[in-house]
Amino acid sequence: ATPLIDLTKAQIVRRGLDLGVDFSLTVSCYQADAQGRACGRCDACRLRRDGFKAAGVADPTRYA
Repeated sequence: ATPLIDLTKAQIVRRGLDLGVDFSLTVSCYQADAQGRACGRCDACRLRRDGFKAAGVADPTRYA
């Protein structure tokens, strides 16, 4: 099953928050450093940041 495939990034953020996901404990970055900080430049970082913005939610991601 692929329950998220048809959702926008903003919808995924909202769904996660509804389910109690602590997004500060997650990282999507392709190039995260040893401390788990995201690069802020790769496609995954850009899409994640845009998803939080579109959802109207502060991005809790730790960036290097």
